[in-house]
Amino acid sequence: MVTSKPNQSSVESRLQSALIKKSETGNQLINLSGDYDYLSEGYYLSQDYEHRGQPIKPTCKDMLDAYVPPLFLEKAKIAGLPVAEYYLSNGYFEPPVIVDPINPFTLKGKIVYKSGRVKSIAKSLTRNYTYAVCCQELTEGCKIKYFNSVLGWSSQIQFQEFSRNVWEVFSIPLARVRVIITADEKYLLSDIAPLFIKDLTKTELKHLKGCVVWDS
Repeated sequence: MVTSKPNQSSVESRLQSALIKKSETGNQLINLSGDYDYLSEGYYLSQDYEHRGQPIKPTCKDMLDAYVPPLFLEKAKIAGLPVAEYYLSNGYFEPPVIVDPINPFTLKGKIVYKSGRVKSIAKSLTRNYTYAVCCQELTEGCKIKYFNSVLGWSSQIQFQEFSRNVWEVFSIPLARVRVIITADEKYLLSDIAPLFIKDLTKTELKHLKGCVVWDS
């Protein structure tokens, strides 16, 4: 028995129906793909709506601002949010430091504590010294923490303000957020990474369902 392959437009329509939701008020479309990196599925979804003239969050510009490390840190700083000291390099950096790649081929950065690993990590993250990296300085006694941000809300009370900031400043609905906590308990916004609906806790999913118009 031969079955026909679904056409591309019907596949795209089902995909959009699953990931594009209206806000609770009904006046805002929200892209819930969870991955908003350049040229990702989520990027193209928002691009389609923008081309049709339909307002959507996040826009393609929002995604680039959030997912390119130096743009993210600079936009946060301009908005008055606390961030760590950072610099760009094409190879050299001094530990302890968080090193995030700035290229379309490498997604995950590294936390470097020992100078013995600098050369190998630099070569890897710069793609043999072709691309720059963004380096965030780590002060003595600091800690690195992560939390889930769901439409400007976090289940962890200490991160709720940062979660609200992520939504208000960057318009990113779902994000895994990295924070640096200094020895004197200052919280510094550090990075945004993908967060998918399937990875949400029951509490987070309940909050999300209360914020958007879900399929019946």
